[in-house]
Amino acid sequence: MSFAISRWSVVRATVCLALPLALTACSAGKPEAPPLPALVKTVPFTSLDISFAQKLNELDLTHTALAKLAKTHAGRSDLASLAGTIETDLTANKAKLDKLAAAQTLTLAAKPSAAHAATIAKMGRLHGAAFDRSYSRAVTQDYTAFKPVLEQTIATSKNTDLVALAKEIQEKLSGYQTQL
Repeated sequence: MSFAISRWSVVRATVCLALPLALTACSAGKPEAPPLPALVKTVPFTSLDISFAQKLNELDLTHTALAKLAKTHAGRSDLASLAGTIETDLTANKAKLDKLAAAQTLTLAAKPSAAHAATIAKMGRLHGAAFDRSYSRAVTQDYTAFKPVLEQTIATSKNTDLVALAKEIQEKLSGYQTQL
C-alpha cells in the first residue's frame, strides 16, 4: 500500500503548522498599561465638620428610635406612616455618615445621649394623642434647633461629601416638618 502525498496536502500541512506560530509571535510584545488616574483625596474634617457629624449622628440615633416608637404608639395613621419613612431615611443617612466618618477615622456614638435616651424612654410610655403631641413637638424642636447647624455646614465646609449629605438631610427634614 502506497500513500501518495500531493503537493496540496504538503502546503496545507505547512500552513496549519506555521499559522499558530505566526500568531503567537504577534502577541509577544504587549503594550504598557496606561497609568492609573490620581487618587482623589478626601478633604479632612475641620472641627466644625466633626461637630456637625456628631450632632447629625445624635439626631439620626434619636429620631430613628422615636420613629420606631411612633409606628406603634401613634394615634394618627399618617404620623405612623411618616415615622416609617423617617426611620428608613435616617437609617440610610446614618450609614452614609458612618462611611464618611470612617474615612476620617472619626468614631461616632452608637447610642443617643443620656438626655435623648430619657426623652425616648418618656415617649415610650405615651400612646395615642398624647404620643402624637409629644412626638410632633420633639421632632419640630429638634429640627428647628438643627437647622442653623445644617446651614452653617453647607456654607462653610470644604468636604463636598459632607455638604451633599447636609443638603440631602436639610431637604428631608423640611419635608418631614411640612407633614407634621
